[in-house]
Amino acid sequence: MKTVSWIIWIGILVAVFFLGRCSKKCAAVETVKVETVTETRVDTVTIVEPVETLRTEIRRDTIEAPADTLYLPGDTVRIEVPIETKEYRDTLYALQIEGYRPRLNWVEVYPRTEYVYRTETKTVNTPARRWALGPAFAYGYDIKNNHWAPFVGVSVQYALWSW
Repeated sequence: MKTVSWIIWIGILVAVFFLGRCSKKCAAVETVKVETVTETRVDTVTIVEPVETLRTEIRRDTIEAPADTLYLPGDTVRIEVPIETKEYRDTLYALQIEGYRPRLNWVEVYPRTEYVYRTETKTVNTPARRWALGPAFAYGYDIKNNHWAPFVGVSVQYALWSW
C-alpha cells in the first residue's frame, strides 16, 4: 500500500510539473505613452527708427504748386519730386516703402516661436517568477505514520497561476 501511495504522489508531482510547463508563459508587458505638447509664443519686438539699408530713386513725378502764398488761377509752378523706395532689413523683419521723402517712425514685428515638449513614459512589467524557495507552515497527511499532522520546514514551490 505504501508503494502505491508513493507512486500516486510522484505521479501527481510529475503531472503538476508538466501542467505548469505547458501553461501560458508570462510575457513582459511593455506600455509606451508618448505625449507631445506644442506651445506657440508670440514675442513683440519694437524697433524705433530702423536703419535704412537701400535707397533707390525709381522715377520723378511733377506736381503743381502755387507760386506765391496767395493762390491765383494760372499762378502755379511745376516742381519735380523724386519718388523713392526704401528698404529696411534685419534678421527679424524686412519692409519696403515708397513715396516722396518716405520715413518710417517705428515697426513692430511678431516672430512666432514654437516650443515642443515631448513626454515619453515607458513601463516594462517583468514576468512573474514561477519557482520559489521559502518557509512552509502547513497541515497535511503524513504518509509515513498514516495520520494528519502539522508540518514546519523549507519548501520548493512552483506557481501554476499568478495574479
